[in-house]
Amino acid sequence: MMTLSKSVSHIGAKNPSHFANGTAPTLIELRAHPKSIEIQQYLSNKLTAKRYRHVLSVQEMAVDLARCHKADVWKASLAALLHDCAKWMDAQQLYRTAARYDIELHPVEQVTPALLHAIVGVKLAVEKFAVTDLEVLEAIRNHTTGSASMGVMSQVLYVADFAESTRTHKAVHVVRKLAYTHLEEAVHYVARAKIEHLLQKETMIHPNTLHTYNSTLVDN
Repeated sequence: MMTLSKSVSHIGAKNPSHFANGTAPTLIELRAHPKSIEIQQYLSNKLTAKRYRHVLSVQEMAVDLARCHKADVWKASLAALLHDCAKWMDAQQLYRTAARYDIELHPVEQVTPALLHAIVGVKLAVEKFAVTDLEVLEAIRNHTTGSASMGVMSQVLYVADFAESTRTHKAVHVVRKLAYTHLEEAVHYVARAKIEHLLQKETMIHPNTLHTYNSTLVDN
């Protein structure tokens, strides 16, 4: 524990992306940062054990992907920890919270409460945990539906949420294989799998998911 605390003290309190010597912190060191501990305590109290395990697994893959694609590991860790921070709310709570923040919902979101946790999660990240980084907030916002204009951080979280180690989706092995070498192609396969799943359920598809599929199809 002494070694861990000592290591963490060298990580910047605001954005611990690198140590003083320029090396990126490990997953253990990222999780031991005070901000991470604050979020983890909140999540462990609010989420089911299964959901919390999912969050930690997403964090692990997101950090790996960020490192692989030369993205900011702290931002990836933070976005992953917070992506389901509103998942404990039921449909009524989500809609009430969206109304309280005057969030304008898309017609698909108005009838699909499962999509709201990403939108409300952005507000919780800002208000409860003082997160202001746009890359992190956009990644949280986009992690369910995707977006045609996703940057690397959003792509990392979008893929990690789908393909983390506890997932058993039909396309998960393909996505895991692509994620470390062809991130945008992995994004395409995630969008495709989501669309196929929603078609089987005969439920509405958010246009952002279709835009994600179309925008990545061009290069695949």
